[in-house]
Amino acid sequence: MKTLPRPPAAPGGSGRVHPQSDLVLGRYRLLEQIGSGGYGTVWIARDQERRQRVAVKRIPRHHDDPQERARIEREGRAAARLAHPAIVRLHETGDDAGAHYLVSELVEGSSLAKHYRSGGVGDRRLISIGVALAGALEHAHERGVVHRDVKPQNVIVPAQSVAGSPPAKLTDFGIARLAGEHSLTNTGDVIGTFEYMAPEQAQGRAAGPRADLYSLALTLYEGFAGFNPLRGATVAATAQRVGAAIEPLGRVRRDLPAPLCAAIDRALTPDPAGRGTLAELRSALEAPTRSGGTHRRGLLRGRAASARGAPAISLTRRARRLLGGAGAGVLSGVALASVLGVYSAQAGVLAGAGCAALVWLSPAVGWLLVALGALGWLGASGEPGTALLLCVALAPVPLLLPSRPWLWSVAAVGPALGALGLATAAPVAAGRLGSRAPARAALGVLAYWWLALTEALVGKRLLYGAPAGVAPRTSWQGSLDAAFQHALVPLGSSNRLLTALVWGVAAAALPWLARGARTRTRLLGSALWALLLVGASALVASRLGLPRPTAPLLAGAVAFLVALATASLRAHSHQPPNVA
Repeated sequence: MKTLPRPPAAPGGSGRVHPQSDLVLGRYRLLEQIGSGGYGTVWIARDQERRQRVAVKRIPRHHDDPQERARIEREGRAAARLAHPAIVRLHETGDDAGAHYLVSELVEGSSLAKHYRSGGVGDRRLISIGVALAGALEHAHERGVVHRDVKPQNVIVPAQSVAGSPPAKLTDFGIARLAGEHSLTNTGDVIGTFEYMAPEQAQGRAAGPRADLYSLALTLYEGFAGFNPLRGATVAATAQRVGAAIEPLGRVRRDLPAPLCAAIDRALTPDPAGRGTLAELRSALEAPTRSGGTHRRGLLRGRAASARGAPAISLTRRARRLLGGAGAGVLSGVALASVLGVYSAQAGVLAGAGCAALVWLSPAVGWLLVALGALGWLGASGEPGTALLLCVALAPVPLLLPSRPWLWSVAAVGPALGALGLATAAPVAAGRLGSRAPARAALGVLAYWWLALTEALVGKRLLYGAPAGVAPRTSWQGSLDAAFQHALVPLGSSNRLLTALVWGVAAAALPWLARGARTRTRLLGSALWALLLVGASALVASRLGLPRPTAPLLAGAVAFLVALATASLRAHSHQPPNVA
């Protein structure tokens, strides 16, 4: 049943109490509407005979549709063949003068699609869901039932886990194909949901068991990667992508076991004959559990890349390397042209281009080579004090972000926004680019640390200004001891690093506050987050007797707008386009 999961607010009047007192099909009392859609409404009902709650899907009669009743009866016959713990049980079907009814078990929970939109599912949990769904589909196929509409919207995740019960249930066999029965659609007709549809199904050809395998693999790919690779901005754009090559999962999630990625990639092969089987996919999903979740790259993460800590914008490996290279190039070019004393714009551009190329070729090695080269050049140029501050700025980066080298230059957002008078907005970039809470917190802390050191280097106010004890760079740039005494010690003893803590917490918390499937929820969450960020920064300044942050209202407005826009973008990335 498509709208079986109980959302907090169902479209078109959630929680609406049924106004009639008479029973449906003589035994079910409708209590509360919990969902609605193109095929009807779903109600919580009470079975007066068995004294238990059930779900009732009410489909109004359309007398001009001769196939309507046949489809409903087919869903009933499909469900009657199935008895699997990971498939929602259909109790009975019936009709009266005004509507058709399908009565099923009530699963208190939310759809997997809703979990994807609101933050995602952890790797281990998603694997267990995939195992359960693969088993459910194998059971259906053995009994001659092909679902033909496997997608996150048709997967129910129970609100409470019970020992021995499946982690998810498959529902809505409304367009299932039954072996031995004539099709209800003509050859060439396309039914299903484009963004989860196998190529042969999208072309109107017969959709067999391997079409379900493809749809299940695509559902799992979305959970692991954080996005559906076939989803376009419109139905037409989505339809054009169906059957196209999909980027291998291992390139998007390099930390996942290679056999698991290979099995999902194989199941997404356009040619049905090359997809393997559900049993092979299930075996690959079970392997990390059997081995304790270990593989050559470490442990499976507790939360998926698409989970609560996912970036707002999912980037391919090539895009990440390009972004990392560009960031390092711009950062090094600007630094060489201004802070380090090279005043030739041409020299800065050339140096920046070289650094960008190195980091693009190898984000980690290239970045470290650029950093070591800059330190060596400063030392040889008679500025060991400046080299010390640069070393203190760069050294924590690979330590705090060891597996995210393409993010190592992102901390420059702190001084960059500070130069624009918008330093307080910097945590929004850290919160949206970091993939998990520790990475986001590290980026937030590093953004402030780089800003504070930049204030000491250039002697300009970017947020609070350099502490009173920091001497001009010309007095300590030539001496390690002087740089330590007159730059680093005042920075460390001024308690200003409390702001680094504020930025780290704000960056880590952003995806939790500014999220949600509804625009109003994202709006309120983004506003609350921006307000707390600006308020906390002002409070720290007040308690420490520091100058008020520069342009706090403007910076807060920028942080709010970026947080809202990226939250909306992420929600849209999990929201299917309207399909008739």
